[in-house]
Amino acid sequence: MDPNPEILNLQETALSCFYSGEIFAFEDSLRALEVIQKKGVPEMIIMDHRNLTEDDSLFYRHLDVEKLATPLIVCSENAQEDKFMNFYPLVTAMIEKPLSVSSFTYLVKSISTLQTRQPTHVPIKIPTLLRLGMGHFDLYLKLSDKNFVKIIHKGEPFFDSDANKLFSKGIRELFIKYEDSKEFLKFLEKEMNVESGNTVEGISLAIENVEAIEQIAKFMNWSPSVLVSAQKSVSQAVKILSKNNNIISVLKRRLANPTSAYSRHVGLLTYMVCAFGSSIGWIGESGQVKLAMAALLHDVAVDEAIYENLREWDKRASHSGDKSPDTIRYRMHPFEASKLVKTLDAFSPDVDQIILQHHEVKDGSGFPRALDSVRIGHLPALFIIVEDLVDFIDDGENIETSITDFITWGREYYDSGHFKKIFTAFEEKLKG
Repeated sequence: MDPNPEILNLQETALSCFYSGEIFAFEDSLRALEVIQKKGVPEMIIMDHRNLTEDDSLFYRHLDVEKLATPLIVCSENAQEDKFMNFYPLVTAMIEKPLSVSSFTYLVKSISTLQTRQPTHVPIKIPTLLRLGMGHFDLYLKLSDKNFVKIIHKGEPFFDSDANKLFSKGIRELFIKYEDSKEFLKFLEKEMNVESGNTVEGISLAIENVEAIEQIAKFMNWSPSVLVSAQKSVSQAVKILSKNNNIISVLKRRLANPTSAYSRHVGLLTYMVCAFGSSIGWIGESGQVKLAMAALLHDVAVDEAIYENLREWDKRASHSGDKSPDTIRYRMHPFEASKLVKTLDAFSPDVDQIILQHHEVKDGSGFPRALDSVRIGHLPALFIIVEDLVDFIDDGENIETSITDFITWGREYYDSGHFKKIFTAFEEKLKG
């Protein structure tokens, strides 16, 4: 339920890409209530925060949510303020508007228990196609569940007259191929973000690792609350960084290509440090936000080309005898990144410390300051452990064996300082 038809359409389209059940979408909460009372208990309810406020609380007051035991996701422009979560303890999770498709999908999948599916075609409402104008995708008419016929080719215009002909025949939606759905959703999300004045449009490219996160969470036995907490912290970190035009412009430029090694690494690390911190139980929301900010900024001073041979550069930087200009520049990149952090209005020394120490090693063989485990803080230590885990995943053949290898290696390697305490807590949680 959402009074904004564009947001409603974005949500419905995103769900149609993986959800195997029926989807009902309403601008009017009373119509939603009628359908639930007629159809029965839904698996999940996704609603705008106004459906829970005093101005429009009919839905909430007439529906016995507690007896339904149904997960509730609430979308709000002020999701980080927690006022709705505190006032309505039955709310499962909050997600902030403007919506990021990847974040929305990630959150729903983490809470849903139903088997997902991959359809051959995804429905798109005709008003949305009209809004986009020139056709960016092939459009299909559904004849049956397995039979779709192409009626508009990519690049052809779609006018009001075309829509009216379809409406006259009772047709309210056309279909795109599933392979085009990800690109379509990005296009639609971008259009909505531009209209809403979203200043962080483009940063969602840093967190396109949804499938990897899902597999990792499953293997680690992370609960939905861990994933929800991570999503919330990442959202808050981006919101804080978006207040600085210099930082946001740097991130947009560095994360412009979601398929680059740089974007994949930063994206996975940003979610993982939050989820890992939440899973061990003693890194609160504030700490997770700091970890997410550090993950987004830790390598902003590193040339993307270096990511193609990152291990070799780490070895060169750790060897103090290498005085070549390129090696010195790489060795000093934590200092350069920390300078950017210090331009934030609400500067946090913890974020600065994480970035400055993220290449330090427990035995003092790291860089740029050759600190040992006694001098490495607990948040930097957690960050280093998670980045090691991400490196194992990047280098391995599959996620399960990579995590298993990391645990075996880490059990012997993380034997001192905060490293030992953090890894021990991680293993204890993993064993359940």
